[in-house]
Amino acid sequence: MKKILMTASESSHFKNFHIPYIKYMQERGCRVFTASRGGPALGGVEHTTLNFRKKLFHAGNIGVLLKLSRLIRKNGFDTVYTNSTLAGFIGRAAVILSRRKRTKTVHICHGYLFSDDGSLRSRVYLFFERLVRKRTDILAVMNREDMEIAEKYSLGKRIVFINGMGVESRKFPRVQEEEIRKMQSRLGRRGDETLFLCVGEFSPRKNQKTIIEACAGLEGDYRMVFAGDGRELEACRQLCEKLGVTDRTVFLGHFENMNLLYRSCHCLISASRFEGLPFNVMEALYCGEDIIVSDVKGNNDLAREHGGMIYPYSDAAGLTELMNGQLLKGAENEAQSRLAEKYLSDKVLPENVKFLEINGN
Repeated sequence: MKKILMTASESSHFKNFHIPYIKYMQERGCRVFTASRGGPALGGVEHTTLNFRKKLFHAGNIGVLLKLSRLIRKNGFDTVYTNSTLAGFIGRAAVILSRRKRTKTVHICHGYLFSDDGSLRSRVYLFFERLVRKRTDILAVMNREDMEIAEKYSLGKRIVFINGMGVESRKFPRVQEEEIRKMQSRLGRRGDETLFLCVGEFSPRKNQKTIIEACAGLEGDYRMVFAGDGRELEACRQLCEKLGVTDRTVFLGHFENMNLLYRSCHCLISASRFEGLPFNVMEALYCGEDIIVSDVKGNNDLAREHGGMIYPYSDAAGLTELMNGQLLKGAENEAQSRLAEKYLSDKVLPENVKFLEINGN
Protein backbone atom coordinates (compact mmCIF):
# COMPACT_ATOMS: atom_id res chain seq x y z
CA MET A 1 0.00 0.00 0.00
CA LYS A 2 1.39 3.36 -1.03
CA LYS A 3 1.58 6.09 1.59
CA ILE A 4 0.95 9.62 0.35
CA LEU A 5 1.37 12.91 2.21
CA MET A 6 -0.28 16.13 1.03
CA THR A 7 0.82 19.41 2.64
CA ALA A 8 -0.68 22.89 2.52
CA SER A 9 -0.69 25.93 4.79
CA GLU A 10 -4.45 25.66 5.50
CA SER A 11 -6.77 22.65 5.53
CA SER A 12 -9.24 24.69 3.46
CA HIS A 13 -6.77 24.29 0.60
CA PHE A 14 -7.50 20.54 0.49
CA LYS A 15 -11.24 21.19 0.64
CA ASN A 16 -11.07 23.72 -2.20
CA PHE A 17 -8.69 21.90 -4.54
CA HIS A 18 -7.84 18.33 -3.61
CA ILE A 19 -10.86 16.35 -2.41
CA PRO A 20 -11.37 14.59 -5.81
CA TYR A 21 -7.67 13.67 -5.88
CA ILE A 22 -7.66 12.39 -2.30
CA LYS A 23 -10.72 10.23 -3.04
CA TYR A 24 -9.09 8.98 -6.24
CA MET A 25 -6.01 7.84 -4.31
CA GLN A 26 -8.06 6.26 -1.54
CA GLU A 27 -10.14 4.33 -4.05
CA ARG A 28 -6.91 2.88 -5.44
CA GLY A 29 -5.68 1.63 -2.12
CA CYS A 30 -3.43 4.51 -1.08
CA ARG A 31 -3.10 5.50 2.55
CA VAL A 32 -3.44 9.28 2.48
CA PHE A 33 -2.06 11.69 5.08
CA THR A 34 -2.53 15.47 5.21
CA ALA A 35 -0.59 18.13 7.11
CA SER A 36 -1.75 21.74 7.54
CA ARG A 37 -3.31 24.22 9.90
CA GLY A 38 -6.82 23.19 10.93
CA GLY A 39 -8.47 19.81 10.96
CA PRO A 40 -8.82 17.07 8.33
CA ALA A 41 -10.74 17.97 5.18
CA LEU A 42 -12.02 14.45 4.47
CA GLY A 43 -12.82 11.25 6.33
CA GLY A 44 -10.34 8.39 6.18
CA VAL A 45 -7.38 10.77 6.00
CA GLU A 46 -4.72 10.72 8.72
CA HIS A 47 -4.15 14.36 9.58
CA THR A 48 -1.33 16.18 11.35
CA THR A 49 -1.87 19.77 12.47
CA LEU A 50 1.02 22.08 11.59
CA ASN A 51 0.96 25.71 12.65
CA PHE A 52 2.30 27.23 9.44
CA ARG A 53 3.00 30.96 9.75
CA LYS A 54 2.28 33.07 6.70
CA LYS A 55 5.60 34.91 6.86
CA LEU A 56 8.44 32.87 5.39
CA PHE A 57 11.00 34.11 7.92
CA HIS A 58 8.82 33.60 11.01
CA ALA A 59 10.71 31.64 13.67
CA GLY A 60 7.66 29.42 14.21
CA ASN A 61 8.16 27.87 10.78
CA ILE A 62 11.40 26.27 11.97
CA GLY A 63 9.36 24.13 14.34
CA VAL A 64 6.96 23.28 11.51
CA LEU A 65 9.88 22.23 9.32
CA LEU A 66 11.34 19.95 12.01
CA LYS A 67 7.97 18.39 12.85
CA LEU A 68 7.21 17.74 9.20
CA SER A 69 10.63 16.18 8.54
CA ARG A 70 10.11 13.81 11.50
CA LEU A 71 6.67 12.88 10.14
CA ILE A 72 8.18 12.07 6.73
CA ARG A 73 11.04 10.07 8.27
CA LYS A 74 8.69 8.13 10.58
CA ASN A 75 6.15 7.16 7.92
CA GLY A 76 8.45 6.69 4.94
CA PHE A 77 6.04 8.23 2.44
CA ASP A 78 6.24 7.13 -1.16
CA THR A 79 5.20 10.59 -2.38
CA VAL A 80 4.88 14.02 -0.80
CA TYR A 81 2.65 16.55 -2.57
CA THR A 82 3.30 20.18 -1.66
CA ASN A 83 1.15 23.20 -2.49
CA SER A 84 1.42 26.99 -2.49
CA THR A 85 4.51 29.09 -1.87
CA LEU A 86 5.20 28.91 1.86
CA ALA A 87 4.05 25.36 2.57
CA GLY A 88 5.56 24.30 -0.75
CA PHE A 89 9.03 25.42 0.25
CA ILE A 90 8.79 24.06 3.82
CA GLY A 91 7.40 20.74 2.57
CA ARG A 92 10.21 20.19 0.09
CA ALA A 93 12.83 21.37 2.61
CA ALA A 94 11.38 18.84 5.08
CA VAL A 95 11.85 16.03 2.55
CA ILE A 96 15.50 17.06 2.20
CA LEU A 97 15.92 17.19 5.98
CA SER A 98 14.28 13.76 6.40
CA ARG A 99 16.99 12.19 4.19
CA ARG A 100 14.32 9.97 2.61
CA LYS A 101 15.86 9.52 -0.84
CA ARG A 102 13.11 7.15 -2.01
CA THR A 103 10.37 9.70 -1.37
CA LYS A 104 9.17 11.40 -4.54
CA THR A 105 8.33 15.09 -4.22
CA VAL A 106 5.64 16.75 -6.36
CA HIS A 107 5.07 20.49 -6.05
CA ILE A 108 1.86 22.04 -7.35
CA CYS A 109 2.44 25.73 -7.95
CA HIS A 110 -0.82 27.64 -7.48
CA GLY A 111 0.90 30.82 -8.63
CA TYR A 112 4.37 32.13 -7.84
CA LEU A 113 4.13 35.25 -5.67
CA PHE A 114 6.63 37.04 -7.89
CA SER A 115 7.34 37.91 -11.49
CA ASP A 116 10.62 37.61 -13.35
CA ASP A 117 11.29 41.35 -13.15
CA GLY A 118 14.61 41.47 -11.30
CA SER A 119 13.05 43.06 -8.21
CA LEU A 120 14.23 42.29 -4.69
CA ARG A 121 11.03 40.34 -4.12
CA SER A 122 11.62 38.12 -7.15
CA ARG A 123 15.26 37.54 -6.22
CA VAL A 124 14.31 36.47 -2.69
CA TYR A 125 11.59 34.07 -3.81
CA LEU A 126 13.76 32.65 -6.58
CA PHE A 127 16.56 32.05 -4.08
CA PHE A 128 14.32 29.80 -1.99
CA GLU A 129 12.83 28.03 -5.00
CA ARG A 130 16.34 27.24 -6.22
CA LEU A 131 17.27 25.77 -2.83
CA VAL A 132 14.70 22.99 -3.27
CA ARG A 133 14.59 22.57 -7.05
CA LYS A 134 16.85 19.49 -7.03
CA ARG A 135 14.40 17.82 -4.65
CA THR A 136 11.40 18.73 -6.79
CA ASP A 137 10.82 15.63 -8.91
CA ILE A 138 7.72 17.04 -10.62
CA LEU A 139 6.73 20.71 -10.75
CA ALA A 140 3.24 21.54 -11.99
CA VAL A 141 2.38 25.10 -13.06
CA MET A 142 -0.91 26.45 -14.35
CA ASN A 143 -0.30 29.69 -16.22
CA ARG A 144 1.92 30.84 -19.06
CA GLU A 145 4.17 33.22 -17.07
CA ASP A 146 4.91 30.71 -14.30
CA MET A 147 5.78 28.12 -16.94
CA GLU A 148 8.32 30.52 -18.42
CA ILE A 149 9.83 31.20 -14.98
CA ALA A 150 9.98 27.50 -14.07
CA GLU A 151 11.68 26.55 -17.34
CA LYS A 152 14.08 29.51 -17.35
CA TYR A 153 15.42 28.71 -13.86
CA SER A 154 14.95 24.91 -14.01
CA LEU A 155 12.84 24.90 -10.85
CA GLY A 156 11.99 21.20 -11.10
CA LYS A 157 13.46 18.02 -12.56
CA ARG A 158 10.34 17.61 -14.65
CA ILE A 159 8.03 20.57 -15.34
CA VAL A 160 4.45 20.04 -16.50
CA PHE A 161 1.65 22.43 -17.43
CA ILE A 162 -1.82 21.73 -16.03
CA ASN A 163 -5.20 23.44 -16.52
CA GLY A 164 -5.63 24.06 -12.82
CA MET A 165 -7.14 21.52 -10.45
CA GLY A 166 -10.53 21.41 -12.16
CA VAL A 167 -13.85 23.19 -11.62
CA GLU A 168 -16.48 20.71 -10.40
CA SER A 169 -19.52 21.49 -12.54
CA ARG A 170 -21.84 19.51 -10.22
CA LYS A 171 -21.35 22.25 -7.63
CA PHE A 172 -22.81 24.83 -10.01
CA PRO A 173 -26.22 23.64 -11.26
CA ARG A 174 -28.62 26.06 -12.89
CA VAL A 175 -31.06 27.74 -10.51
CA GLN A 176 -34.61 29.04 -10.91
CA GLU A 177 -35.17 32.68 -11.77
CA GLU A 178 -37.23 33.09 -8.60
CA GLU A 179 -34.23 32.09 -6.48
CA ILE A 180 -32.05 34.57 -8.34
CA ARG A 181 -34.56 37.39 -7.78
CA LYS A 182 -34.73 36.60 -4.06
CA MET A 183 -30.94 36.63 -3.83
CA GLN A 184 -30.72 39.92 -5.70
CA SER A 185 -33.29 41.39 -3.32
CA ARG A 186 -31.21 40.16 -0.37
CA LEU A 187 -28.22 41.98 -1.88
CA GLY A 188 -30.29 45.19 -1.94
CA ARG A 189 -30.63 45.44 -5.70
CA ARG A 190 -32.97 48.19 -6.84
CA GLY A 191 -34.45 48.29 -10.32
CA ASP A 192 -31.98 47.37 -13.05
CA GLU A 193 -28.81 47.89 -11.03
CA THR A 194 -25.76 46.01 -12.27
CA LEU A 195 -24.38 43.72 -9.58
CA PHE A 196 -20.59 43.56 -9.54
CA LEU A 197 -19.01 40.78 -7.49
CA CYS A 198 -15.60 40.32 -5.89
CA VAL A 199 -14.79 36.98 -4.23
CA GLY A 200 -11.76 36.32 -2.02
CA GLU A 201 -9.95 36.91 1.24
CA PHE A 202 -9.53 40.57 2.17
CA SER A 203 -5.77 40.95 1.87
CA PRO A 204 -3.12 43.11 0.18
CA ARG A 205 -2.72 40.37 -2.43
CA LYS A 206 -6.41 40.44 -3.41
CA ASN A 207 -6.26 44.26 -3.40
CA GLN A 208 -9.96 45.05 -2.83
CA LYS A 209 -9.11 48.70 -2.07
CA THR A 210 -8.51 49.37 -5.76
CA ILE A 211 -12.04 48.15 -6.51
CA ILE A 212 -13.51 50.47 -3.88
CA GLU A 213 -11.52 53.42 -5.29
CA ALA A 214 -12.86 52.56 -8.76
CA CYS A 215 -16.44 52.53 -7.48
CA ALA A 216 -16.12 56.17 -6.43
CA GLY A 217 -15.96 57.16 -10.11
CA LEU A 218 -18.86 55.10 -11.46
CA GLU A 219 -21.63 56.89 -13.32
CA GLY A 220 -24.57 54.54 -13.25
CA ASP A 221 -26.77 52.30 -11.13
CA TYR A 222 -24.74 49.54 -9.56
CA ARG A 223 -24.07 47.59 -6.39
CA MET A 224 -20.63 46.21 -5.48
CA VAL A 225 -20.82 42.88 -3.63
CA PHE A 226 -17.85 41.53 -1.67
CA ALA A 227 -17.78 37.90 -0.48
CA GLY A 228 -15.02 36.88 1.91
CA ASP A 229 -13.32 37.65 5.21
CA GLY A 230 -9.79 38.71 6.12
CA ARG A 231 -7.61 41.16 7.96
CA GLU A 232 -8.22 43.99 5.45
CA LEU A 233 -12.01 43.82 5.74
CA GLU A 234 -12.46 46.61 8.29
CA ALA A 235 -10.02 48.87 6.44
CA CYS A 236 -12.09 48.35 3.28
CA ARG A 237 -15.29 49.26 5.12
CA GLN A 238 -13.67 52.46 6.34
CA LEU A 239 -12.47 53.30 2.82
CA CYS A 240 -16.05 52.92 1.55
CA GLU A 241 -17.19 55.47 4.15
CA LYS A 242 -14.37 57.85 3.26
CA LEU A 243 -15.16 57.71 -0.48
CA GLY A 244 -18.92 57.87 0.00
CA VAL A 245 -19.82 54.51 -1.54
CA THR A 246 -21.08 52.73 1.58
CA ASP A 247 -24.66 52.69 0.27
CA ARG A 248 -23.43 51.03 -2.92
CA THR A 249 -21.36 48.26 -1.36
CA VAL A 250 -22.36 44.98 0.31
CA PHE A 251 -20.03 42.95 2.52
CA LEU A 252 -21.32 39.39 2.86
CA GLY A 253 -18.39 37.88 4.77
CA HIS A 254 -17.95 34.14 4.28
CA PHE A 255 -20.74 32.92 1.98
CA GLU A 256 -21.68 29.29 1.42
CA ASN A 257 -23.96 29.22 -1.63
CA MET A 258 -21.51 30.54 -4.19
CA ASN A 259 -23.44 29.04 -7.11
CA LEU A 260 -26.47 31.21 -6.34
CA LEU A 261 -24.29 34.26 -5.72
CA TYR A 262 -22.41 33.92 -9.02
CA ARG A 263 -25.65 33.42 -10.95
CA SER A 264 -27.30 36.40 -9.24
CA CYS A 265 -24.50 38.85 -10.13
CA HIS A 266 -23.55 40.13 -13.56
CA CYS A 267 -19.82 40.77 -13.61
CA LEU A 268 -16.91 39.48 -11.52
CA ILE A 269 -14.15 41.94 -10.61
CA SER A 270 -10.64 40.87 -9.61
CA ALA A 271 -7.89 43.29 -8.54
CA SER A 272 -5.38 40.62 -7.49
CA ARG A 273 -1.65 41.31 -7.54
CA PHE A 274 -0.72 37.63 -8.08
CA GLU A 275 -2.71 34.57 -9.17
CA GLY A 276 -2.13 31.02 -10.33
CA LEU A 277 -5.28 30.03 -12.19
CA PRO A 278 -8.02 31.65 -10.09
CA PHE A 279 -10.99 29.48 -9.21
CA ASN A 280 -13.27 32.47 -8.63
CA VAL A 281 -12.75 33.69 -12.20
CA MET A 282 -13.33 30.21 -13.67
CA GLU A 283 -16.40 29.64 -11.49
CA ALA A 284 -17.87 33.01 -12.49
CA LEU A 285 -17.32 32.19 -16.17
CA TYR A 286 -18.95 28.80 -15.70
CA CYS A 287 -21.98 30.53 -14.14
CA GLY A 288 -22.29 32.93 -17.09
CA GLU A 289 -20.78 36.13 -15.68
CA ASP A 290 -18.66 38.69 -17.50
CA ILE A 291 -15.21 39.26 -15.99
CA ILE A 292 -13.02 42.33 -15.45
CA VAL A 293 -9.65 41.30 -14.07
CA SER A 294 -6.26 42.75 -13.22
CA ASP A 295 -3.52 42.19 -15.78
CA VAL A 296 -1.56 39.61 -13.82
CA LYS A 297 -0.65 36.01 -14.64
CA GLY A 298 -3.52 33.58 -14.34
CA ASN A 299 -6.09 36.34 -14.62
CA ASN A 300 -4.92 37.45 -18.03
CA ASP A 301 -4.61 33.86 -19.30
CA LEU A 302 -8.32 33.33 -18.63
CA ALA A 303 -9.46 36.78 -19.76
CA ARG A 304 -7.69 36.57 -23.10
CA GLU A 305 -9.11 33.13 -23.77
CA HIS A 306 -12.67 33.99 -22.76
CA GLY A 307 -13.07 37.58 -23.96
CA GLY A 308 -12.72 39.19 -20.53
CA MET A 309 -11.60 42.75 -19.83
CA ILE A 310 -8.13 43.51 -18.41
CA TYR A 311 -6.62 46.52 -16.59
CA PRO A 312 -3.39 47.16 -14.60
CA TYR A 313 -4.00 45.94 -11.03
CA SER A 314 -3.21 49.31 -9.37
CA ASP A 315 -5.09 51.44 -11.92
CA ALA A 316 -8.36 52.39 -10.22
CA ALA A 317 -9.18 54.86 -13.00
CA GLY A 318 -8.70 52.19 -15.64
CA LEU A 319 -10.98 49.85 -13.70
CA THR A 320 -13.60 52.61 -13.39
CA GLU A 321 -13.61 53.02 -17.16
CA LEU A 322 -14.20 49.31 -17.75
CA MET A 323 -16.90 49.14 -15.08
CA ASN A 324 -18.65 52.16 -16.62
CA GLY A 325 -18.57 50.31 -19.95
CA GLN A 326 -20.19 47.33 -18.24
CA LEU A 327 -22.91 49.61 -16.84
CA LEU A 328 -23.67 50.90 -20.35
CA LYS A 329 -23.97 47.31 -21.53
CA GLY A 330 -26.66 46.67 -18.94
CA ALA A 331 -27.30 43.96 -16.35
CA GLU A 332 -26.95 40.60 -18.05
CA ASN A 333 -25.85 37.13 -17.00
CA GLU A 334 -25.96 34.26 -19.44
CA ALA A 335 -27.43 31.02 -18.15
CA GLN A 336 -24.98 28.86 -20.08
CA SER A 337 -21.34 28.38 -19.20
CA ARG A 338 -18.71 30.61 -20.77
CA LEU A 339 -15.83 28.52 -19.43
CA ALA A 340 -13.84 26.31 -21.80
CA GLU A 341 -14.49 22.63 -21.07
CA LYS A 342 -10.78 21.89 -20.62
CA TYR A 343 -10.95 23.55 -17.19
CA LEU A 344 -13.72 21.28 -15.87
CA SER A 345 -12.85 18.59 -13.36
CA ASP A 346 -13.92 15.67 -15.55
CA LYS A 347 -11.41 16.84 -18.18
CA VAL A 348 -8.67 18.04 -15.82
CA LEU A 349 -8.55 15.20 -13.29
CA PRO A 350 -7.61 12.41 -15.78
CA GLU A 351 -4.83 14.59 -17.20
CA ASN A 352 -3.52 15.63 -13.77
CA VAL A 353 -3.57 12.06 -12.51
CA LYS A 354 -1.21 11.24 -15.37
CA PHE A 355 1.01 14.33 -15.09
CA LEU A 356 1.28 14.24 -11.28
CA GLU A 357 1.66 10.45 -11.22
CA ILE A 358 -1.25 9.98 -8.84
CA ASN A 359 -1.97 6.27 -8.67
CA GLY A 360 -2.28 3.30 -6.39
CA ASN A 361 -0.25 0.13 -6.12
